[in-house]
Amino acid sequence: MIRVLVIIFVSLLPFSLNASDEHMAKSKGIDQESILSLYPVPSQVDVPQNAVIKVQFKIPLDPSSVQKHNVKLVDLSSHHHEHIRGNIAYDKDQYLLTYTPSKLLQPGFYEVEIKSLKAAKTHKQRHIHEIKYHFYVPEVVNGYALPPEPDKKLNDSTLLGIDFNNNGIRDDVERLVIIEESKNSEYPKTQIAISMQYAWAWQKIIDSPTLEARKYLENASSCQWYWFAKKTKDIEGYVESRKWRKEHIGKLGVELEDKIFNTKERTLQRFKFNEACSGQIFSLPKDTIENCQINIDELGE
Repeated sequence: MIRVLVIIFVSLLPFSLNASDEHMAKSKGIDQESILSLYPVPSQVDVPQNAVIKVQFKIPLDPSSVQKHNVKLVDLSSHHHEHIRGNIAYDKDQYLLTYTPSKLLQPGFYEVEIKSLKAAKTHKQRHIHEIKYHFYVPEVVNGYALPPEPDKKLNDSTLLGIDFNNNGIRDDVERLVIIEESKNSEYPKTQIAISMQYAWAWQKIIDSPTLEARKYLENASSCQWYWFAKKTKDIEGYVESRKWRKEHIGKLGVELEDKIFNTKERTLQRFKFNEACSGQIFSLPKDTIENCQINIDELGE
C-alpha cells in the first residue's frame, strides 16, 4: 500500500546574537608566536569534565616563572565565580605547561588565565604575553553533550533562536529531546535520533517555510516508519503491529511541537508552510535507512 501525505492548515497549537557565543569568543594572547598549541582549544564547547589545561610552547620557559598562582581557572557558571584549584607542572623537554584541576569540572563556562611566564635565558628577547580564553564543559545525558540552557528572552527574541553547538536545532528544543527521550527504557538512542531529526526538519521549515522544505519532514517520517517496519516485521496482525507503534512513538509528540513553535513568529512560519503545501498530495519516499540522518541500525537497539 502506498502511503500519501496530505498537508492542510492546522489550528494553532497551545504551545542575533548569542550572548554565550559572544562571551566565548573573548580571548587574549592566544595567537602569539611563542605558543604551539592550547588545550582546551579556545571557545571549545565539548570539553570533558576531567580536562587538563595544557599549553605547549615553541621555546623553553624559565622554570622559576612557572608558579601555581600564574594559572587561574575560573568557573564562570558558579554563583561566586569559583577559582578551581589544581597542580601546575612543566615538562622542560617538551616545553609543556600543564594545570591539573583538583576536581572534576562541573558543566558550565570556564575562563583560563595564564600570566607572568618568562622565556628561558637563551630566549630572553622573547616576551610571553598573558593568555586568557573561555571554554565550555557540557552536561552529558545518556552519552549526549547538551548545549547550555539558553536565556529564554534572548532565545525567543529571534526567529531561529540560539543554537550554541551549531547543529541546526535550537538549544531549548535539543535539551528537551535528549533529556526526555533518554528516559525511554527500551530505545533511548533511537528515539533521540528520530526526534532530533524531526526537530532539525522543523527548524529548517521555520527558516524557510516553502513547498520544497517538505522533504525534510518527509525524510524524518520515512526514517521513523523504517524503524517501525523493522521492529514490527515479526508481529502478527495489523492491530498488534499498530499497537506496538503507538506504544513506541516516543515520549515526545505534541510536546515537541509545542516547544518548537513557542512564539507567534515561529507559529506564523508554520502557517506559511501549511499554506504552501495546502491541498497538495505527495507520495512519501520509501521507508529506508538512507533517509535517516543517523544510521539507527548502528545504535545497538
